[in-house]
Amino acid sequence: MSKSLILKILSGVLLLLVLITGIIVFRTLQVSHEMPDVEQVRYDDIDVHGAVKRLSQGLQFRTISTQELSFLYRPEFDFFLDFVVDSYPGIHRTFKREIVNGYTILYKWEGRYAELPAAMFQGHYDVVPVEPGTEDDWTYPPFAGTVAEGFVWGRGAIDDKSGIFSYLEAFEYLIEQGYEPERTIYLALNHDEEIGGRNGARKVADLLLEREIDIDFLVDEGMPVVEEILEGLEHPIAMIGVAEKGYVSVELEIHKEGGHSSMPPRESTIGSLSIAIINLKENPMAGRFVGLLRETFHPIVPDLPFIYRMALSNLWLFGGIIEDRLGYIPHTNAALRTTTSPTMFNAGIKENVIPQTARAVINFRIHPSDSVSEVVEFVRSTIENDQISVRVLEGAREPSPISSSTSEPYLAMKHSIHQSFEGVPVAPAMFLAATDARHFPEVTDNLLRFRPIRARPEDRGRIHGTDERIGIDNFGEMITFYINLIKNTTGNSDYVISE
Repeated sequence: MSKSLILKILSGVLLLLVLITGIIVFRTLQVSHEMPDVEQVRYDDIDVHGAVKRLSQGLQFRTISTQELSFLYRPEFDFFLDFVVDSYPGIHRTFKREIVNGYTILYKWEGRYAELPAAMFQGHYDVVPVEPGTEDDWTYPPFAGTVAEGFVWGRGAIDDKSGIFSYLEAFEYLIEQGYEPERTIYLALNHDEEIGGRNGARKVADLLLEREIDIDFLVDEGMPVVEEILEGLEHPIAMIGVAEKGYVSVELEIHKEGGHSSMPPRESTIGSLSIAIINLKENPMAGRFVGLLRETFHPIVPDLPFIYRMALSNLWLFGGIIEDRLGYIPHTNAALRTTTSPTMFNAGIKENVIPQTARAVINFRIHPSDSVSEVVEFVRSTIENDQISVRVLEGAREPSPISSSTSEPYLAMKHSIHQSFEGVPVAPAMFLAATDARHFPEVTDNLLRFRPIRARPEDRGRIHGTDERIGIDNFGEMITFYINLIKNTTGNSDYVISE
């Protein structure tokens, strides 16, 4: 090959590299903020002190859900509901109150125009138990509702009593101000979300369907206003959950000859099942940085360090790298794919007896791009062992539909967040856990999962864990947000969207 030809090739390669670099830099520099200019709306006459006192009292009721008590009489639940009646006289003077299946309360505030589709807000007042033996690890007793150090402490402070009490405070405030909704409002306080919601929210959904009630949107617990979600991102971001992962637990079981541990076989039940679990963990279902997940990242890209901004602005080149990187971070990995979590393993009866049977349960949270049947097929093909039986356990459900992030209810919620949280970008996202909204896809297309709780990475362990708490100032922000949201979605025959 001649020297001149080599120079021409090198010149062409250099020109191509310069062109690619130019495209990368240009696309990176084109990224800019899209924050709307929204006037902040505050209510200085909110009785935050009284609201905190009522939340504190509400946290003292041990409205604990356990599978064993799901159908039994629950006096603590009755005491809690009596407390709500006594604490919010305006609501109980104005709303119609209906008891659904014993403990879930469905309120109705009649709107001025019955022909308008209704708005619906819901949350749950049941809580998970405190793990026995960890009570002394709490800074303050878990059911004392202690107000200290700028927080209200107690089981349910985040999940979800602060949510339902901020609803109640907002409605009570609006009633006192003489507010009259144009569309009808439903409010559900559900009693068994922590054990699946089949006797609470599911019954409410069935009731609404039976009565053919037109619900335009539903607001439920969900994503927070989260801080430090990614390295280098200095400001918070509010995420509205427009989708929810599916759920399936798969039981793996294997039977072999047992015997004395002094003469172990080449393959044992524990060994075979362990290999199957390792194969499932080391070969997860495919991740996808597409669709909703890209929408989630869009508003935060301008504030990321240059190297991340460059990669996210040029996914045509760096998409694979981004997927790999997000796969290493637990919360972004969970948004990227169907996750695999071994949760139970049982085998053996004595230390010197080789067990004849071994059993394991693997829990999968299903990405909207996958299905229950695809997960089961993935399990069978990955473990590659016909001796292991695969059985789907009760309670499996498909991923939810994805609600539109361009609908009027979504945009009104986004506007309400901007009114209440200055300078905080808003993005649609996938809720990684489960909510009672899972029971309502047939009731409405617009399922919005959001709680305006300020959350930092270190708060993740407080949910269902030790030292659950809500900031007093943040609780005031929650009440303000719901007042704005109620006004923006029910105070006019059209939604208030000014962005």
